[in-house]
Amino acid sequence: MAKLEEPQDIPSGLLDLYRGTLNPHPTGNIVKKRYPYRMPRMQEGGKGVHAGQITQRARFKKAIQDFKGVSTANRARWYAAEPPYSSFLWYYNYFIMSSLAGNANVKDGGIGVIKSIQYVSKSIPTAGNEAITIAAVDPAKTVVMLFGNSYISDKVQRGTNQVSRNSTVNIALSPNIDTAIAEVILKGAGGRMDLDAGTGTGEWADPYVSALTTSRLTVGWQDVALADPCKFSWEIIEHKSQTVYPYVKTIAAEAITLSWPVTPSVAAVIGAIVIEYI
Repeated sequence: MAKLEEPQDIPSGLLDLYRGTLNPHPTGNIVKKRYPYRMPRMQEGGKGVHAGQITQRARFKKAIQDFKGVSTANRARWYAAEPPYSSFLWYYNYFIMSSLAGNANVKDGGIGVIKSIQYVSKSIPTAGNEAITIAAVDPAKTVVMLFGNSYISDKVQRGTNQVSRNSTVNIALSPNIDTAIAEVILKGAGGRMDLDAGTGTGEWADPYVSALTTSRLTVGWQDVALADPCKFSWEIIEHKSQTVYPYVKTIAAEAITLSWPVTPSVAAVIGAIVIEYI
């Protein structure tokens, strides 16, 4: 407390600081320190104690017990991770990030706080198994999050051919296809126009798929009195289109290795966030 001598002349630049630290309404010419929090005594059943306050108090007490159980080696990691400005925020981080609710490694009993975060990226070839260099970490305490993807495109084979009336033609396919996901498209028709009738009518027929195997497409044409042969174009689409996401194959002290679960159509640049926990 301090005695107040009137009048007070507080510079405007210091007024907010004054109001934040001292009671702006003194009584008996006494200036008292203003405390930012006015909370009842934190004891179960105390008057005015909210359920949330009791819960948070229990978390804090658990943090104290957790810290007692942290091994000497793990405590050494905490001390080594102290901020360079020597503020001892590692201790604050321990309670706020590790022991209170929401910790990523809540089952680790207070040793799951982030020590370092690295951001790296690299083009991953279709063969995968590509190493990305990182600053040294403890692999047992490191997780990696990946961003980016490649894809598998539809496979297409196409060409032109012709088939005679009441006959078939075989077309060799290379590479082999998966008939379960293949679609065949034929374009072309053969026929004749009945010019004498003057109506634009006549006979027309389309080629059709007679058979399809993994290595051969067989196209047929109807047995009708039409001009020979029927010329057509063909296209086979294997519907393989899908997005392919990479995965972390290994985490080493100074590198992470990424690969693909299936071989994509093209290489892709993949970003990674490497997080090491204390």
